[in-house]
Amino acid sequence: MWAIVATAGNVPAPERDDLRRSLELAAAGRSDRVLLATCHRVELYGTGPLPPTALSVLGGSQAVEHLLRVAAGLESAVRGEDEVLHQVRGAIAGARLDRRVDGALVRLFETAIAAGRRSRSGRHSQAPGLADRAVAWLAQRFGLAGKPVMVVGAGPVGLALARSVRRHGAELTIASRHGRVVAGVPAIDLEQAAHRAPAMAAAAVALAGPWAAANQLPPTVDLSSPSAVSPAARARLGSDFLGIDDLFKNGGPAPRGYVELAEAVVSSKTAEYLAWSGERA
Repeated sequence: MWAIVATAGNVPAPERDDLRRSLELAAAGRSDRVLLATCHRVELYGTGPLPPTALSVLGGSQAVEHLLRVAAGLESAVRGEDEVLHQVRGAIAGARLDRRVDGALVRLFETAIAAGRRSRSGRHSQAPGLADRAVAWLAQRFGLAGKPVMVVGAGPVGLALARSVRRHGAELTIASRHGRVVAGVPAIDLEQAAHRAPAMAAAAVALAGPWAAANQLPPTVDLSSPSAVSPAARARLGSDFLGIDDLFKNGGPAPRGYVELAEAVVSSKTAEYLAWSGERA
């Protein structure tokens, strides 16, 4: 078992996007490889020959433990957040829909999912997600209650941003690539959004691809990976811009007692998997 690992802590978002595409090709059609790609990490897990790479490679028990830590949220920007567990589940489910997957990898991901569920089962409070942290950053710096705020993007992250903006009492405008009704709110398209953005108190962006027209922006958080906001616009914003990698570098606290429980679960489940793989061999 091995894992090629690239995270926001050591590989910038544009390079991770290039890496994701290359590792997708490396995994395509292969039963012995599964790719896990999130906004903060690109990781390829495998049991067969290791493809050439200059990246960090974990082997054996380290690779096993790492995936379990990822699923438990111990390697996330916000420890204990829930989204990463859904992403681990989606990675193995997508691979199995596409092709037959090596039983050792299936068992590894199933063990990681079980570790993630068990780690979260005893907590008394939920860790904030990236969208909550991003909007909280805007609220703390600029105040959002009663002010116009634009959310650009209608995918799952965009919807999470919209919910968080509403919780802060802002006047919400939603923009999407095609301008349609999103979460009961009529959405404008990206060109309209670019014209309206300068009048907003703040903007929160989550797009799969660049927002080419976005140049004159208010204080902005961008959860796109890589950034949808142009380098020129980011430079103009300076400290009034927060990107996806900034959130990773400044992770928030986990729910009280969560880390201790999750680490114990990961240790136990890692030993369980290694015992199974030893018996299988």
